[in-house]
Amino acid sequence: MVAERNVNYVREILRTVGLSPERIQMFHCSAAEGQKFQEEASRISDIIKDLGSNPLKDSNSSKKEEKESKKKKTE
Repeated sequence: MVAERNVNYVREILRTVGLSPERIQMFHCSAAEGQKFQEEASRISDIIKDLGSNPLKDSNSSKKEEKESKKKKTE
């Protein structure tokens, strides 16, 4: 299936940049499967909480703070 190949491709990209491939998930359910949707959404939410915040975002925030601090010191 094309969608599964796409998910696997994105997982490889995540591995390459140093992120956990579990950060991308995909599941299928119909509109009549509300219970399944709720269970899968909760499962994925738990995985995301366990993984923690995006390390790249944290890294960029730190770099931005360092630049602002250096800029203030030179003023």
